[in-house]
Parts: sequence; structure tokens; C-alpha cells
Amino acid sequence: MQERFDGIVLFERKYKENDGLVKIFTEPFGTKMFFVKGLYRPNHKLRSQLLPLTYNRYIGTIHADGLSFLQEGETLNFFRQIQSDYLRQAYATYVTQLTDAALEDAEPNPAVYQILLGALEAINQDLDPAIITLHTELHLLKFFGIYWNWQGCLYCQVTDQALDISLRQQGLLCPRHFDKDAYRLHADPRAVFALRILASRPIGAIQRMDLSQATLAQMRRIVDEIYREYVGIRLRSKRYLEELKKSEALSQALLAKRKKNQ
Repeated sequence: MQERFDGIVLFERKYKENDGLVKIFTEPFGTKMFFVKGLYRPNHKLRSQLLPLTYNRYIGTIHADGLSFLQEGETLNFFRQIQSDYLRQAYATYVTQLTDAALEDAEPNPAVYQILLGALEAINQDLDPAIITLHTELHLLKFFGIYWNWQGCLYCQVTDQALDISLRQQGLLCPRHFDKDAYRLHADPRAVFALRILASRPIGAIQRMDLSQATLAQMRRIVDEIYREYVGIRLRSKRYLEELKKSEALSQALLAKRKKNQ
């Protein structure tokens, strides 16, 4: 029986000479792998709806096991800024791969679906993709089985002091309880405060945040430490994004130096 459903294209890969396999995160069926005959032939009718990092509506046949099939497709959001900006595309690719890693195949997960869709919509806008990526990572933690306490100090629940990160205890410590973890991160309180805001709000409530590069770097370090300690995955797209950001920073530094010497 044919089904009508919406989905986000996670990735595609070649199968034999001209055919393709496309993994789509569908809203009602979870992640499914689709066989698409002739995908790489010129002028395939679904080519635009099968590009990674696009959001589409499909008609197709869903099988509980094995490959599924598509008959028709309609673009809902091409995410043009993502498709045309290599840095936004790198952030979106990492977020998409991380979401895929958090999921069991073929199991519907409306909450994760909305997290990914909201992240792609935000990255496609003028919001800082680095902040949106951090927001997504924080909200995906529980789907990796990690329940982090961002509310306040683990021991006295205080919220209005300079809080630090305890990796060992999966939460926050206030100055009175710093002695509860000799290996606390000694994180910048501004970075911890910003992460608490991101962790407590849905993506639609995240507006522009005026953060220094130093604070962003601290936030990045904290989240990386949490993922390294508890999730333990190292995605290729994450390595690529890090290399790209280093290259971008170097290019900007060289450009600034040239302007200064003119």
C-alpha cells in the first residue's frame, strides 16, 4: 500500500552503476532506506527531492524490513542557504549525522524529528550555526541515554551563582560544593550560563545570542567533553567541520592582516 509522508534526507549513496540508496528520516516511520532506480541518470524526476539536507513530502511504499520505495516527491524546504554556504552545510551535515546516530532505524521518534527539522530551519536562517549546533547536541543527549542536570547545583539547587561542570556527576556545582568533585572543569561561568539557557529552551525560542568567541569556544569545549565522556562517538562530519573552522579562522586572520598592512 502506498503511503504519503514527510521526511528529511539524511544521506545518499550509489548502488550499482546508476541506482541509489537514500536514507530518509520520515516523520511517521522513523529512518528508512529507500532504493531509487536510475537516481544518477540525467533528469531523474526525484533528484531535487533526494538531495541530502532537504525536507520533502513523498508518496511511496514502506516495508517494515529491507528497502522501501518512492514514487513521487514534492519539495517542502530546499534549505537554500544551507545548500549554497559550505560552512552552514558542514554544520547541518554534522547535526544530521549526529541525529541519525541517536536513532534506532525504523522507529518513529517525533521529538527527535522536530529537533532536527528545527535545527535545519534555524541554520538555514541568519542564526549562528555554531549556537544552533550546540543547542541540538544538548537536546539530543537524552536520546543517547544521558540525562544531564542543567537546572542548578546538584546539592543545593542554587541557580544564581557561578556554576561549574561536574562530568562525573552529570550536572552543576555551586562554589559551596566545588569540593564535591576535584575534577570539575573549571569552566567559564558565562559559558555554563549560556549552555543552561540553550538546554532549557526549544529551538523556536532561541534568538540571537551576543556571545564572544571566547565564550563560544568554552561552550564548545564543555559539550565536547560531555560527548567524549558519555556518548563516545566521533563522526567524520565533526572532524571535517573542525578542520573547516580552522581553515576559515586562518583565512580571516590573513585577510585582517592584509587590511591592516594596506
